[in-house]
Amino acid sequence: MRVPGTSVVSKPRRHVQNRSPLTLKRELLRLPRKRKSPKLLIRDRSEFRQVLSYCLILVGSSLCTFVAATYAWMYVEQRLLLHEWSTTQRSSPERQTLTKLSIPKIHLEDVVIEGATRHSLLRGPAHLAGSALPGDPGNAVIAGHRDTFFRHIHSLRYGDNIYVFRSGRRFHYVVRARRIVVPTDTSVLRSTEYPELTLITCYPTHAIGPAPQRLIVVAKLVGGA
Repeated sequence: MRVPGTSVVSKPRRHVQNRSPLTLKRELLRLPRKRKSPKLLIRDRSEFRQVLSYCLILVGSSLCTFVAATYAWMYVEQRLLLHEWSTTQRSSPERQTLTKLSIPKIHLEDVVIEGATRHSLLRGPAHLAGSALPGDPGNAVIAGHRDTFFRHIHSLRYGDNIYVFRSGRRFHYVVRARRIVVPTDTSVLRSTEYPELTLITCYPTHAIGPAPQRLIVVAKLVGGA
């Protein structure tokens, strides 16, 4: 509404010079990245853990199967050797070519394999090549694994009996010494003038993993028949 006697004067617009045109930065034009939902992240981690668990179970099962098969093979091989020894002993003891080690205290009855190699030690106690034969003058050395055939020789003490059957004869030994040495101690392999039997295994016998020492049981021959 216009009031009489007055006039309306419009306010002049200011002219803005050197005004830069409106520009949008490229960063502002970028669309925000879609972030994974926490539920999806949890699901991915769960799937990874599940796959990893299956892989570990598969590896563990394979190792257990391998160990069980190895022990079964050892048992079967030793039973076959004992059967062969018994058969020959009954039919023609003078032609007996196998040697049997018997330790009543620990209920050990095993055929001794000639030559202490990795393969022979899997089949039974092994006679160290180059050492004297059991019953002959000299030091007869027999080695065995601590977790199989020589598992309980740590229980042997002074005066315990050990028997070796070879070539149709029985040799009676009695334990006289027991000691623990480092693997580099070769004095246990020394030659002797009198008949002696040395049993060697790793020590500690119930340790998990490699055993750093060796258990030595020394027995003297007291009789043969």
